[in-house]
Amino acid sequence: MRILIVDDETLVRKTLQAQIPAPHVVTLADSYEEAVDVLDRQLVDLVFTDLSLDDGPERLGVKLIKDIAKSYPTTVVVAMTGHDENHLLEECLKSGASDYLLKPFDEKALAQVLRKAPVVHRLLRKNQSLKSQAGSKLVTHRNLYTKSSAFKAVLEMAKKIRGSGHSILIRGESGSGKEIMAQYLWSLENDSSRPFIAVNCAAIPAQMAESELFGHKKGAFTGAVDSRAGKFESADGGDLFLDELATLNMDIQTKLLRALSSGDIYPVGSDVGRKVNCRTIAATNENLEELIKEKKFREDLFFRIKNFTIQLPALRDRKEDILDLANEFISSNHYREKSLSKSAEALLLSYSWPGNIRELKSAIDVACVLSDGNEIEASDLTPHLVQSAPVYDQVISTQSVAEIDERALEGNFGHVVAEFELKLIDFALSKKGSESAAAKYLGIPRSTLGDLRRRLQGLKKK
Repeated sequence: MRILIVDDETLVRKTLQAQIPAPHVVTLADSYEEAVDVLDRQLVDLVFTDLSLDDGPERLGVKLIKDIAKSYPTTVVVAMTGHDENHLLEECLKSGASDYLLKPFDEKALAQVLRKAPVVHRLLRKNQSLKSQAGSKLVTHRNLYTKSSAFKAVLEMAKKIRGSGHSILIRGESGSGKEIMAQYLWSLENDSSRPFIAVNCAAIPAQMAESELFGHKKGAFTGAVDSRAGKFESADGGDLFLDELATLNMDIQTKLLRALSSGDIYPVGSDVGRKVNCRTIAATNENLEELIKEKKFREDLFFRIKNFTIQLPALRDRKEDILDLANEFISSNHYREKSLSKSAEALLLSYSWPGNIRELKSAIDVACVLSDGNEIEASDLTPHLVQSAPVYDQVISTQSVAEIDERALEGNFGHVVAEFELKLIDFALSKKGSESAAAKYLGIPRSTLGDLRRRLQGLKKK
């Protein structure tokens, strides 16, 4: 482990250092300020800190513990104290210290702390990873099981690159499940202590992108009241998911390339690099090759991020999965008693899904709320979905928009609507052959279809 010992007494620092065996790497600091400087410059797994440090009234050791818990939440902190400072231990443990050592040091107690520290470190990293996943709306991977040969090939590719450590580029249309795939790639490593840190690059203000990715030192800019670790450091030892990568400006792309090439990150306000080791998973729905031609994306960064490329198929190209996904979304909405009617299934399968899985989930969420019974009908699906289905396109395309506008302006709007509704019913009857089948196809009761057809025919004759 990378260990930092903070104490204002040289003898204490040297004594503790001598008792820590290899292969631990030890750095020494004699003050709060020097400790903060070390934490800013390099990654530290474990900190031993004296509580009072300079015997002043500020109790800088306690302040250091609080600062580490806030700015470096995966760093383990052990408080060092004399017997006359026991009253401070409770405050330290509440502030973020995971353990304590009494002076003078007992070898057995120190050995126990060193044995426990890696376990605590893994737990802190896992906790930080879970917080990040919760913030990025982590979802179940059950919807990655597929009947689609195109998507099966994607999953096989994901399994083949497991453990390689190389950067991965996920490409696909908006809503096709790029973040879910990134989480799946992380899960294949079978180590829940590995961080998974997701960053939506499009949501970061341009002026904050460098700080968000690489962190910053205290006072680096207005508002930087504390040093703060960036996403790269939070992802150390795990995966960093950079969604919508193409939205980063060229300046940040240059700094990102340097970080990926060297493994060194430079927090804002610091000229000293810090080593990080994380796998980068980038995602985009943009044509990066075109952006390179337009000088909007760095070609060298493109080759750096695409050791492996995963191309996600659009939902319209994996229609075999649409109904399974829809039923999964119904269950995830706690509507297990609900099911899709045949008319709803037909509508879902006939739609082109330009918004892909995200649009399907939205449609099912709405339908679960709108449906009155245990069966979701086509009429429960969102209006834009119903109106966009091919059956409607085929009927509406028989009338030009210009002609519709002209006739509507002549005061015949009701007749125009009736004519379209009648054409829709006639189309369904010609396609399905019977009123019963046509009614199911349209998602309306058989009696409604018959009554509506007779009423529309009567209106048309007037």
